Amino acid sequence: MIAISENIQLVEITINDHKKLMDLACKIYPPEYLHLWENNDCNWYLNRCYGLANFKEELSEAHSNYYFVLYKSKIEGFIRFVYNKPLEQFSDASETYLHRIYLSQESQGTGIAQQLLNWIEQKSKENGMRSVWLEAMDTKERAIQFYKKSGFKIISTKLLNFELMLPRYRGMYLMRKNIS
Repeated sequence: MIAISENIQLVEITINDHKKLMDLACKIYPPEYLHLWENNDCNWYLNRCYGLANFKEELSEAHSNYYFVLYKSKIEGFIRFVYNKPLEQFSDASETYLHRIYLSQESQGTGIAQQLLNWIEQKSKENGMRSVWLEAMDTKERAIQFYKKSGFKIISTKLLNFELMLPRYRGMYLMRKNIS
């Protein structure tokens, strides 16, 4: 267990945690993102991202870090980040990709996300990384403002190619923050 603060801890996710992660994703994802999908059905996405095959692949990726987020001893979310994974348009491998940061609705607004982001940045520095990057949906204004306030800048855009996702929600910002 990793202590981020008195109330926030991280527990590494292992292959034995697949069902627990899938159950948590099914609880956290729909309230925030169900509206993105045709017929309000996000099962395809949940199975694609958190199904066993993809889960195994993500766990086995070099420099991958996957954790449950505990707040006051209760699992309230999960994060995944990968060291040495640069944006495609940059050749410098000393970047951390913040792949996932999901928190339950009950724990949002408590400062957990900021503390997690600060911790990831610190760990990235300790591992020789010079920047952290992420992808944020261009329609999630609250998340975009949070990342901008934390020092991230929009550096490019892309469109997701998910057929079942409503076209107006496919836009993504690629955001990056220098930490060195």
